Amino acid sequence: MSSLPVPGVNQQPSILRPDQLPAKDRGAGARTVPLVTSARGATSFLNGITSFAPGAVIGHHIHNVAESVIVLQGDAVVDIDGVRTPLHVFDTTFVPANIPHHFENASASEPMKIFWTYASVDATRTLVESGEHSRIDEEHPGGPDGSVRIVRETARITVLPGREDAFEAAIAEAAPLFQRAKGARTFVLERSHENPREYRLVVGWESISDHTVGFRGSADVERWRGLVSDSIAGLPEVAHFHHVLTAF
Repeated sequence: MSSLPVPGVNQQPSILRPDQLPAKDRGAGARTVPLVTSARGATSFLNGITSFAPGAVIGHHIHNVAESVIVLQGDAVVDIDGVRTPLHVFDTTFVPANIPHHFENASASEPMKIFWTYASVDATRTLVESGEHSRIDEEHPGGPDGSVRIVRETARITVLPGREDAFEAAIAEAAPLFQRAKGARTFVLERSHENPREYRLVVGWESISDHTVGFRGSADVERWRGLVSDSIAGLPEVAHFHHVLTAF
């Protein structure tokens, strides 16, 4: 894996080369190479490649989030809730959360390969037969990356009457300050339907201290406060949350 530096941006683009990354032997002739993971910067999806030896079949399972798979090599069979469908190169599947499914190599003599994407970094896998359950990004012990559990800073902000447009513009201007902050992963602004003067700013951090010590102790925090101070009514209500469950 190599990185391409971008001045002023905390997370860096990367080039991932599957043949240079560690693989997990999933048994029954299947091997998986995770590509974009939470430890490598993912914030909203995971992807990777699974290779199947001739005749290989993986166990029937479900995920808590949507999954899409593209066949990269060979001929496959996908079993989605008991419905079996043959697939060829570049055929693509979409399976919603909590639908039992699995893939098989349809050939007894040739290899098969798929590229998979999960719709959340909090994706899990549960085997139907055994009930074995794990996070996708924790299925590769011994690899160099592990997983990152994002802490979400949630700030409830009330804006002064008539300052909504100015506030939203200030938030857009402030976004680069957060993007270059150590440990910052995501930055999202939401507006209340019931009270259009109420907003919720959600910033994903790799740790609470990245926010409370790192960002709050930086020169950028004063710039941030200066951008929004003339638009908000009182101090924001700030709390930090960690992920508990993604059901679908």
